[in-house]
Amino acid sequence: MTMKNYQKKISEIKETLNSFPDTQMGLHYLVDLGKESQKNYPEEDRLEEHFIHGCTSQAWIKLENKDPIQINTVSDSVIVSGILYLLEKAFNGEPNSSIVDYDGQDLIDDLGLQGTISSQRLRGFTEAIRLMKQ
Repeated sequence: MTMKNYQKKISEIKETLNSFPDTQMGLHYLVDLGKESQKNYPEEDRLEEHFIHGCTSQAWIKLENKDPIQINTVSDSVIVSGILYLLEKAFNGEPNSSIVDYDGQDLIDDLGLQGTISSQRLRGFTEAIRLMKQ
């Protein structure tokens, strides 16, 4: 079975996360991504219509384009911003059909982050993916 482009991206992200000798360094990497993400998300786009409900942190996702997918994400928590940024890396530029049968748990599992992310944060992540499908 041939890997789809988004699956290759997810595999590359997982390789990067797995390249760190311990979980702490992987979390620092996510924090660094989150800081970058926070710089790139315009304050004026932190609107209710982009708000991700169900997450413990305040988080936003702006669907810039539906097909191909183009999203911009941010959270007031740098770690959540980093995790949401992984969603951008995996799916930006991909056809909308790539996310139709995908959910937050799939991505967490595919990235090897299970056990790292609380169920509350996972709910927010799942909600972000649901918003991408609208």
